[in-house]
Amino acid sequence: MIAERIKSYVNERGFKQIAIAKNVGMSKVAMSETLNGNRTMTAEEYVRICDFLEVPYSKFAEGAYEEAVSE
Repeated sequence: MIAERIKSYVNERGFKQIAIAKNVGMSKVAMSETLNGNRTMTAEEYVRICDFLEVPYSKFAEGAYEEAVSE
């Protein structure tokens, strides 16, 4: 799942969810729910998160289709 990949990346690199939320225009609750899989992330939020983390948009999406099909 994309949110799990983002959460793992964020945790590995020591980013604070509150800092990301603030910089991408999300509440800390929305960010937490999103990264914990309890809320669906919009495409716009995904783009803003990738921009903040300075990673290509494909970074977390690679393999997502295959995972969804195999579930």
